[in-house]
Amino acid sequence: MSRPWRNGHPASFWVGLALLVFILFGVGIVFGLRARAIAVAAQDVQRLRAEQTKLWAEIEKLRLELSQAATPKVVEQKAREVLRWVYPDEELVILVRRR
Repeated sequence: MSRPWRNGHPASFWVGLALLVFILFGVGIVFGLRARAIAVAAQDVQRLRAEQTKLWAEIEKLRLELSQAATPKVVEQKAREVLRWVYPDEELVILVRRR
């Protein structure tokens, strides 16, 4: 007894279709991951440029302070602020707050 032929597509069609879907899915993943990596890199570049701008402003501020550091007024001000130095005839008062 022989079986009657089935109507429909041959098996090679389904294999080819599955292979095509698999290839398209793989290509989509590859390009999707690449696009995501590019977006993350662009955000990093933007953040680093903002940080660079802040650092350049700080460098300019420090250069200005350095150019004025040789003047006696700035030296005295830094000695009072940083080192807490005073002249011999002055008294230094330190307030300690208790909580």
